[in-house]
Amino acid sequence: MKFTAEHLARMLLESGSRSGPLHRQLSEGIQELIELGELPPEALLPSERALADAMTVSRTTVVTAYRSLCSDGRLIRRQGSGTRVCPPHLRSGERETVSSPMLSGDHSGSAFLSPRLGTVDFSTAALPCLPLVSEVAAGLTRTDYLALGAEHHGYHPRGLPALRESVARWYARVGVPTTAEQILITSGAQQALELITHGCLAPGDGVVAEAPTYRGALEAFRLAHARIQTVPADDHGMVVERLEQLIAQRPPRLVYAQSTVQNPTGTVLADGRRHKLARLAERHPVIVVDDTALSGTLLEGSQPVPLAGLTDSERLLTIGSMSKLYWGGLRIGWIRGNAEVVGRLAQMKGITDLGTSLISQQIAVHLLERVEEAQAARRDQLRAGLDTLSALLGEFLPDWTWSLPRGGPSLWVRTPTSSITNLGHVALRYGVVIAPGTAFGYGGGIDDHTRLPYVLPAPVLRAGIQRLARAWESFTDGARVAPVPVASITT
Repeated sequence: MKFTAEHLARMLLESGSRSGPLHRQLSEGIQELIELGELPPEALLPSERALADAMTVSRTTVVTAYRSLCSDGRLIRRQGSGTRVCPPHLRSGERETVSSPMLSGDHSGSAFLSPRLGTVDFSTAALPCLPLVSEVAAGLTRTDYLALGAEHHGYHPRGLPALRESVARWYARVGVPTTAEQILITSGAQQALELITHGCLAPGDGVVAEAPTYRGALEAFRLAHARIQTVPADDHGMVVERLEQLIAQRPPRLVYAQSTVQNPTGTVLADGRRHKLARLAERHPVIVVDDTALSGTLLEGSQPVPLAGLTDSERLLTIGSMSKLYWGGLRIGWIRGNAEVVGRLAQMKGITDLGTSLISQQIAVHLLERVEEAQAARRDQLRAGLDTLSALLGEFLPDWTWSLPRGGPSLWVRTPTSSITNLGHVALRYGVVIAPGTAFGYGGGIDDHTRLPYVLPAPVLRAGIQRLARAWESFTDGARVAPVPVASITT
């Protein structure tokens, strides 16, 4: 496996910040990626010059780091064949205990697996827990737990019946008649997406997604060895006309869309495009997945009718979640679709997961009874954060631009550089982590964008933007030296 300089630079960017000389930070970062299996044995690393350019450091820094790793037996260098990760020291015919190809490369879980000590983390957009969640969880009584415990086994791969009924009633309230048989409860929206991916796709199947889009979806499609294509998205969501052209040329197996609050742009699919996409699901043998995980984070107005309210096609599957509106720690999501299709996905879920936590599901039942209260609280929080971040960017980074989102926890920001990945490595030295736009795309491009969350506390937002502004000044000046230590920066 060969890793380009840009790919390895992004992996190192997401592995977190370190202290000490730059060459030691680099060698420690590569060593950690090797130990985690993300740089597998025999992986070919980029040249010193290419990696230095991608990370905005001197070539000497990379040469020193590679040399140190060779001395430690982590890397091996052969004339004419480049620098490679050493094979593990195993007896003949043996394999490493854990050697899955899933480990190779960067992924969205990196931010939650690696420490972010001494940094302001702008690479994730996880929302804080609403106080309502604690209130409802604390309100569960002994009687509630006894009722759950009365189940003779406690296994519900399809989901707690009471929660499936609650979700079905919620859909009915927004204009989509739904029965409990059409709902499958999952451990978050990501599991829902993984079930659909593995249940509906075979290697080589075509998938179309927006550019940019949710990186967790792209990762799922890559692991399924799908053939990924993208269509552009603008301020009104996916450009469905371009999707129609792709389908006319070669129909994909699956279309992945986010009709109500897109990640990372925060857009909402325009009504005309919404109806066109629903018609596509009826006219073509294409599975349409509508990921509405962020739909509860609209900044104003009521939710538009979901795609499921515009067509009864069995090829339309809707993903929902409580993670963004309430709290990610609940790990409650769902799939809504044709009852027969949902039943088959439930069979798949039961093979590897005999059921999402019943206690979390019981809390979710009560939370759904107060959904309007939760939406109002989250809306106030998001509006305040958006105002704060917008003002800070205007003050410290006035050349950076963005469109106002319709919802969600972040801004999709365009910068006057062609490489956020390069800037990201400079920003790490100033104590702030950012995600390059390439993480939200497929096949390159959009590295002049980054996603900046506005759900952090106001003092943290101010400290992060100030650090990012200092990094930007250093980057645009072409500085390749380490700045003052993060601890001494006034925030």
